[in-house]
Amino acid sequence: MKKLLLLAVTTLTVFCAHAQNIKVTLFQPLENDMTANMHGTTKLDQNGEKAALIKIQSPEQGFTFNGGTLGIVAREDHDGEIWLYVPRRSKKLTIQHKDFGVLRDYYYPVVVEGARTYEMYLDIGIGRYVTIASQIAGSTIYIDGQDCGLSPVNHKYLNYGRHTVRALKDRYEGEQQLMITTDDAQGVRIVNVEQRDMSDHFGDVTVSVPNKAEIWFEGKNVGSGSWQTQLREGSYVVETRKADCDPEKTSFTVVAQQQNRVQAAPPSPHTGRLSLYTRPRNAVATYNGNNPIDLTETHTLPIGTYQINLSRKGYVAKSGLEYTVRHNETTRDTITLERVKYIKPRAFYFGAGYSLRQLGGITALVGATYKNIDLQVSYTFGLSKSDDVPWYTTDGNDTYLSSISYKRSTLAIKAGYQFVLTERLGLTPQLGYAMERLSGTVQNGTNLYGDGAMAHCLSIGAKLLFAPIQRLYVFASPEFAIGVKKDDTFQRIADNSDIAAGGFQVTLGAIFNF
Repeated sequence: MKKLLLLAVTTLTVFCAHAQNIKVTLFQPLENDMTANMHGTTKLDQNGEKAALIKIQSPEQGFTFNGGTLGIVAREDHDGEIWLYVPRRSKKLTIQHKDFGVLRDYYYPVVVEGARTYEMYLDIGIGRYVTIASQIAGSTIYIDGQDCGLSPVNHKYLNYGRHTVRALKDRYEGEQQLMITTDDAQGVRIVNVEQRDMSDHFGDVTVSVPNKAEIWFEGKNVGSGSWQTQLREGSYVVETRKADCDPEKTSFTVVAQQQNRVQAAPPSPHTGRLSLYTRPRNAVATYNGNNPIDLTETHTLPIGTYQINLSRKGYVAKSGLEYTVRHNETTRDTITLERVKYIKPRAFYFGAGYSLRQLGGITALVGATYKNIDLQVSYTFGLSKSDDVPWYTTDGNDTYLSSISYKRSTLAIKAGYQFVLTERLGLTPQLGYAMERLSGTVQNGTNLYGDGAMAHCLSIGAKLLFAPIQRLYVFASPEFAIGVKKDDTFQRIADNSDIAAGGFQVTLGAIFNF
């Protein structure tokens, strides 16, 4: 109701102002203001002389000025005032406004001198200029709820009607009702607001917010993470802010002479959406470490970069997939997981096994597969001994010399092509070349014969692979070798025993692949 009454009074006075002349309530020199005589703000009139500067205060804009025969040197509009440069010795000024009428031939009450600054206060006929002071200097002055700065507030233009003036500083408060009427004396009205100590009406306040968010109170940043103060009893609102977040407001009530603790709502992080589709579905997913996430649905997440790890039984795991979630955007991707290749077309491997054959032994092997082409090198350490082989002289007398037993070691090189039969089963047909060497041990007699005898063989066979887990093969390698070349010693041993170059063998063992 008060606002409606004030609006009605203001409207009526504005209407009446059309019939009233604009008034000058104050015109005086500013003795300590050197603006008109300083580099950058000095203006010269048409005679090359420094002009005078009039700083005009008015509650409204839109004025025009006429300096008569001497004219106006320049005009500048600044915040809250108009700078009017006039020639020295100017006598009068005509002021016009489309809403508030005209003031014709206002004669300056003092001599206007060049390079000097003056101030002028215009009354537009709808109120009065008021200077508001307070009992405690530097108090914040509120007029009708609007912050007007610290006391004293000089030359504040107030429209006709009732106004509420409050002065606040620390725990000192004062309030005064002010009535501006047409009966007020001309000039600037002085109002002094009395204040009193209101400590009994204050309470201690502690405001806290997570993540060191900024705390804003009455338009000012008062802290980060926490803020302690004293406030008068009543209701208040704090706002929390943080980069890349939407601010949040929290209302609270202060109870006098008590500790008031307020847990403010944290700012809401800006969010976006992450939509990832995996083939196959139902992959186990985590983000930024071991945080689980269900990728069968779209997720709303705080903006930022996320690292996704995927795994599924029977498929190659993927880790470190990086996605950036942006504010109010949806990040999409389709991720295809590859099935685990237990039988690898490209790998390096090594392993060991046992060769089942005449004079068999432990076999160590190493090899590589590239685009299913398999190259392998193996060495068999002979463990089984042959029957004793007698040695006689060759001079025709057949004199007995010694009995020797032998072990056979084999160096073999094989090449083949790997076929994938099933997910875990592979077959590699192989062709090979082998060098067999006999090492002898004297069983009867004194001399060692035939040690180091050599035979060369060509082989054909296959390597059957079964992969129970990744990187491990269990293998069986049957093969048949044909002796193609023997030295004389090997041939003599073969002629006098059951030892033969080549033959059939099966190697059983395990291989690790990478």
